[in-house]
Amino acid sequence: MVQNTFSASLRKLLTAPCSGVLIAVSGGVDSMVMTHLFIQWMAGGEGVGLCQRIAMAHMDFCLRGEESEGDQAFVADFARENGITFYTKKVNTRTYAAEKGISTEMAARELRYDWFGTLCREHGLSHIAVAHNANDRAETVLLNLVRGTGIRGLCSMRMQNGTIIRPLLHIPRAMIEEYAHHNGIAYRTDSTNLQTDFARNKIRHLVLPVLEEISPNVISRIGKNADNFLQVQQLLDELAEKKRAECATGRGFSIPALLSGGQVEYWLYALLSPYGFNPSQLEDIALAMEGQSGKRFLSASHTLWIDRGELVVRELDVQAASSQLEYRRLERAPGFVIPEGPAVAALDADTLLFPLRVRPWEEGDRFIPLGMKGYKKISDFLTDLKIPLYDKDRIQVLCSGNDIVWVIGLRIDNRFRITKKTTTILLVHETANGPGSPGVLPDQESGSE
Repeated sequence: MVQNTFSASLRKLLTAPCSGVLIAVSGGVDSMVMTHLFIQWMAGGEGVGLCQRIAMAHMDFCLRGEESEGDQAFVADFARENGITFYTKKVNTRTYAAEKGISTEMAARELRYDWFGTLCREHGLSHIAVAHNANDRAETVLLNLVRGTGIRGLCSMRMQNGTIIRPLLHIPRAMIEEYAHHNGIAYRTDSTNLQTDFARNKIRHLVLPVLEEISPNVISRIGKNADNFLQVQQLLDELAEKKRAECATGRGFSIPALLSGGQVEYWLYALLSPYGFNPSQLEDIALAMEGQSGKRFLSASHTLWIDRGELVVRELDVQAASSQLEYRRLERAPGFVIPEGPAVAALDADTLLFPLRVRPWEEGDRFIPLGMKGYKKISDFLTDLKIPLYDKDRIQVLCSGNDIVWVIGLRIDNRFRITKKTTTILLVHETANGPGSPGVLPDQESGSE
């Protein structure tokens, strides 16, 4: 059954011949069975007509020490023994997560899929195969439900999302493990998957077994429900496009048009969530629509304000020089740690005037360096840091209105630091080739009160 379901899934996913599939292989049972099935599929002839070649990719996230290194060696040996092109990369996930101000899980996801995409572009591969199975899908549905989600979250994973395909998505994990046993497929076990410290693992080991006792085949039932929710979501998306056309103005959306016909909260979600505004903000926007003209709201990528009968939406307008800056908006959470290092600025978003802009520093520019109370000329600041003359011209500043927020790569302005009163944080991250100073930089002080 596993092999037949896999082949049937690929016939749906690869409707035309493709240039190649990159198989994401962790070394666990799911990915090793998927790789085995791909090899059998190609050798049987069916795959040759739809796929020119396969390759394997493994990322070492440096999260489990020798165990992670063992996974990499195991997958590399398998690829070599089977004559499959193999790519591997080692990354420091915790450092990346700290720099970005995101969870380790989210950091691993970003690192993984960014690299997979790069491999496909560089080597002419058209699809990325990942080994999510029916259990993974059910776990995601329950996890989203517990955390709070709309219908889109209940759709969970899809068999295809752009170039990403999931040919095992309708196969329960128990069947995959049985298939591995009967076919002598070796695999590695991630010890962290056996722990119940994480929410997903609690659902996997504690919740789903109880649900199986209550309703056998609950994994498949949840999957079918997710398919039903997907159909509902697709219908709602069509209605949202019609509503968008009805409400659209030259600068954003008409408030009277939004209010007509009811269901205002849903339409706000449908029209504004693509711009990064979260449910809490949407509630505030709905209240502000009643008469708070001039009220402004900020997402990671856009700013919104109310101008009489119109919601005006603008992309965060940063000049071309800032194309190598990345922005991330965060709600202040307990235990938030201000990222360290010169490549990231953590700012109090509510103190900023948007749009932000980046420009070279100029003679006469001044700011209040983090940790100080008085103004200092940037020219003097750079001299104090002993920045070489030939590097000074390359330094740029991030501006909010007429104020300098950040001497990029060096120091933020004390007025825009995070304090105990901060509720919304804007993380501005300088990429490797960003506009900051190339010199050796001093450690930033935290400046937190």
